[in-house]
Amino acid sequence: MSDDVRVIANAAYDALIQGFQTGAWESFFDLFDDEVDVILPAPQTGHFTGTEGREKLVGFFSVFAPGASRFDKVEVISQTVAEDRVVFEDWARGVFFNEPYAARHCIHIMVRNGKVVGFHEYNRPLD
Repeated sequence: MSDDVRVIANAAYDALIQGFQTGAWESFFDLFDDEVDVILPAPQTGHFTGTEGREKLVGFFSVFAPGASRFDKVEVISQTVAEDRVVFEDWARGVFFNEPYAARHCIHIMVRNGKVVGFHEYNRPLD
């Protein structure tokens, strides 16, 4: 089971980073189930579940459009697989809403039955 979880979580993480590069989020959203447990950072801070969780996830990431937001550099510090989740720790630098961005992230991706059912993101300024 861990190998399948890792493959799907890696695909979600890669699609997340790609979404910030291109503003194309469909390949990221397509990996998620209809009901998702989501914890989001600012500006939409909160814990959301079920269909509302998926709606909040889609709404949150859809605002990151090409040209106004991007990652210039991302480095994965660690990746841990445990049962149905993969935890990614990384740092990223770039531009968000035309302002410099530098943060360290801890992203939990939960997988069940071949779909992402949980996405928890925590971050702190890097500098």
